[in-house]
Amino acid sequence: MVTGCMPDEGTNSWLTPDRRRFLAGLGAGVGTGLAGCTGGDGTSTEDPGSTDGGGGNADRPTSVSVGIANGGWDLIPGLDTDFDSNKVYTLIYDNVVNLDPDGAVVPELATDWEQESETQFVFTLEEGVTFHNGSEFTAADVKYTYEWFGNNENPRKNYVEPVEDVVVEDDYTVRFDLSDPYGPFLYKVHAVMWPLSEEALDEHGEDYNQNPVGTGPYELTSWDSGNKAVLEKYDDYWKDDLPQIDEIEFRILPEDSTKVTQLETGSVDLVDRILPNQTQRIENAENVDLLTKPGVSVGRVDFNTDVEPLSDRRVRRALAWATDKQQIVDVVLTGFAEPATSVVPNSSPAYNDDVSDFDHPNGDPDRATELLSEAGYEDLSLEFLVPTRDRHENQASLLQSMFGEVGVDVTIRTMEGNAFFSTETDGDYEVAISNFTWFGDPDTLLYLFHADGLNLWNIDNQELNDLLDEQRRTVDRDERGALMDEIQTIIYEEAYSIFTYYPQRIQGLNTRIQGFEQYPNGSFRSLDGARVSE
Repeated sequence: MVTGCMPDEGTNSWLTPDRRRFLAGLGAGVGTGLAGCTGGDGTSTEDPGSTDGGGGNADRPTSVSVGIANGGWDLIPGLDTDFDSNKVYTLIYDNVVNLDPDGAVVPELATDWEQESETQFVFTLEEGVTFHNGSEFTAADVKYTYEWFGNNENPRKNYVEPVEDVVVEDDYTVRFDLSDPYGPFLYKVHAVMWPLSEEALDEHGEDYNQNPVGTGPYELTSWDSGNKAVLEKYDDYWKDDLPQIDEIEFRILPEDSTKVTQLETGSVDLVDRILPNQTQRIENAENVDLLTKPGVSVGRVDFNTDVEPLSDRRVRRALAWATDKQQIVDVVLTGFAEPATSVVPNSSPAYNDDVSDFDHPNGDPDRATELLSEAGYEDLSLEFLVPTRDRHENQASLLQSMFGEVGVDVTIRTMEGNAFFSTETDGDYEVAISNFTWFGDPDTLLYLFHADGLNLWNIDNQELNDLLDEQRRTVDRDERGALMDEIQTIIYEEAYSIFTYYPQRIQGLNTRIQGFEQYPNGSFRSLDGARVSE
């Protein structure tokens, strides 16, 4: 979740134009006002993933239908642990700061902000904003939301822990005092600071999830979790001339093939997470565009370093050499991906491109055999833990064959997703196949490799721990970027995981919808500025 202005030109090769923009949020520049250089909702008119065209018919209501897999949403932002809740609540709520499609933090309810010291941020808020229940949005609501997340159990409670106090300076100015310098702060603000209405939470109590109240462009008017939900335009929305679509209907379509069929027939206008093997159907359909954009996921093969011989770096590196990532991309994802090198997706400006210079996307079985022999292993048996999903199971089968070429016998154990996650988290595995998905500050992904993080690999690399801690407390953007480059290099060289692919985000859109802009995480937020052209 990043911020405002682009840093000065420099000679650091890490600072590509996109990366400079991203770095403006990694470290805010002490004493520098970070009024966002991207205005409003941060949409870009030049993004290749955007569709543009004529406006809709102002004389009649316009409606858009969206196909979505899951209907059991958490509609308090930050409580969600699924893929689909976010797609809905980002249309109901506004954020203090938001992310644009390139992952940069841009203004929303905050018109601008300043980092007055390494531990103090001051936000100036929009005036004239109301919640859907008619109450005025003020700085007190920002403070209340922070306190709500700090006082209630939720998956992102730790995001507010660096904040020592939130001070309401006046109705439209709020100050965050941090206990220590904290580089990812603005991204954490984005993750949890979707202001909540205390009045609405008190009124609805346990029924609030069915009656969410935000300041966003749409209100939830009906919801049948097994069938559909309807959002209607909030007439008093504070952004001029938005939204232009009057109604958004979410249809619950858990089957991938059904989503595509309904898109082909015009029953729905927009679907996300189209599988690569279904893209040809979209390309052949009339009045449907296939949208692709580098995504925010990374395929991974995790090694439990508590298990012999995976505690030996040479064995892990050998298995990495045995892996033909390009074949995985071509076969499992039918080309809708790129070979991966880092836990940070290559769509992120924080991605360390230097790692790709010494990667081996096609593998080298001879080098793998040499390393295994050097480590004293010529015949080896391993068990793969794999969630029951086609992509992961197909990748496991390919890897089973690749590892077999270098004398490693693989058995495959599959289990349902939640059971898989619990088993890997408990350390009851040897090799696990899955993926990470994250859109925002790379700290969230990188810190997983800290001894005190999620640490699926059971590692305790003191050099890595120290670098991870240092980047968290570093607010200088260039220094923090260099630290993250170093962290990514160590993770790659130690081969705690093999990062196999960066998949594209694949969506299908009816051509009557104009002005929709793709986000790499699949967000539907840009529907607030889209329109229907019949």
